[in-house]
Amino acid sequence: MLKANEIIDFFKLENSHAKKELGQNFLINEKVANDIVNALDIKDSDYVLEIGPGLGALSEIIFKQTKNYVAVEYDQKFVNYLNKVFENSNVRIVKNNVLKFKEFTFNKIIGNLPYYLTSDIVEYVALNFTNIEKAVFMVQKECLKRFTAKSGKDYNSLNVLILYLYDVEELFKVTKENFFPAPNVESLVFSMTPRKNINRDLAKKIYKVAKICFSNRRKTILNNLNTIAKNKSIISESLLECNLKDSTRAEELDINDFEKLTLTLINKNVIK
Repeated sequence: MLKANEIIDFFKLENSHAKKELGQNFLINEKVANDIVNALDIKDSDYVLEIGPGLGALSEIIFKQTKNYVAVEYDQKFVNYLNKVFENSNVRIVKNNVLKFKEFTFNKIIGNLPYYLTSDIVEYVALNFTNIEKAVFMVQKECLKRFTAKSGKDYNSLNVLILYLYDVEELFKVTKENFFPAPNVESLVFSMTPRKNINRDLAKKIYKVAKICFSNRRKTILNNLNTIAKNKSIISESLLECNLKDSTRAEELDINDFEKLTLTLINKNVIK
């Protein structure tokens, strides 16, 4: 793991600097790095994906625990650095935007996610990585509150998807001084473990329904769902069957309500 002065030297050699707006705050506490990786419970047989390794604070620890390891990094200077670190090993460093990365066979995923892409990355993982057994992510503190909100202004369609598919657990906080340069906010490490006996195809349809219901938060779910129904009376009938009023808004529905509503709309051929 690079220390603060070594990170400064790296950027001097690159004639560059750490870009806070891109979430380039580098972990410099080895104990914290070990704690994050250990939370993933890596076994020799695991196929691990690291998202945004940067200067490899987690990478060398992961490599010691499994050789089945791929890191996806968008910034070419970090790709070049990591390729030198892992030269003559079977670690694969892929230069790509993870949202365009199409290998979905990994069963463990880890990463320090940039603030501005956190929601997009979590959504992409949830919808595409069907073999996942566990994911461990470090995010800015307020992000986790948004993901796990079950009511209020932070409750949205992505929450419905995540909470339907996964058990989400807050693991520990990581304070500002553990990074260089220090970010403006504290971070949290959390895990996502798939819930048992979940139908992922149904989960995608529930997410589709939730997005429609939340598409205009001021409107009722009746009005929002009417936009996709040829026969608008079907929506009222569906709500009645689910014991939901026409005046109900999306934030009033819990995960079970969305599941029941989706199954009803599927049965009536409104959602396919």
